[in-house]
Amino acid sequence: MNITLHIRSLTLALALLAVSFAPTPLMAGDKEKIVLTPEELAEKESRKACKIKICSVFRSKKVSGERISCPIKKSMREKAIKEMVTGGKIGWRWGKMYCQFDLNLAQADLASAVTKGEFDLKIAPHTIRCKVDRKKDNLWHEISVGIAPNVKCKGGNAIEGRMNWGSVEAPILFKSLIWPGVKLDNQVNFRGGKIVKIVNGFMTKKCDQVASELPAVK
Repeated sequence: MNITLHIRSLTLALALLAVSFAPTPLMAGDKEKIVLTPEELAEKESRKACKIKICSVFRSKKVSGERISCPIKKSMREKAIKEMVTGGKIGWRWGKMYCQFDLNLAQADLASAVTKGEFDLKIAPHTIRCKVDRKKDNLWHEISVGIAPNVKCKGGNAIEGRMNWGSVEAPILFKSLIWPGVKLDNQVNFRGGKIVKIVNGFMTKKCDQVASELPAVK
């Protein structure tokens, strides 16, 4: 498989992760306003509640506390997936995607990431489970991908990151698309810089978005 196909397959694998967090993007130049369904609104509010939990630790820097557990759910429409996975240049033969996983983080680790001079934030293995609409027969493709991210922090900022992809369970068609990219990223850490950017953006801009809703620091 050439490098272009490797990159496309990795992009699809990353999309399975990004779909769980990212807002639904619009195509370039698209001016239409997206009206969220009741289900999408409920997913958004659930993710916001989780963001508040995480950001409260980053801002309070309290080491002691309960583990942060959140069910992360995210739907993504066909048009948004096409833009994310292919840049809008290659056809997406399937329909919408729905992903979920149970986020579980230690408060002490999150606090240490922003308080210690240097800290290696190792996140326990998680499994992202997704369903992709087959469109043609009203059935779904089921996909699961394992991750165990590792983020090195220094001075309260992420400086290195690895996704550490695990097993991939999917119909052969999807597995043949996802696995080469997963394997490549585990070997050369192709998207390490992107992980650093996402983590640092979450610590700053994303937490600023919910700053008024964080518990008062005592």
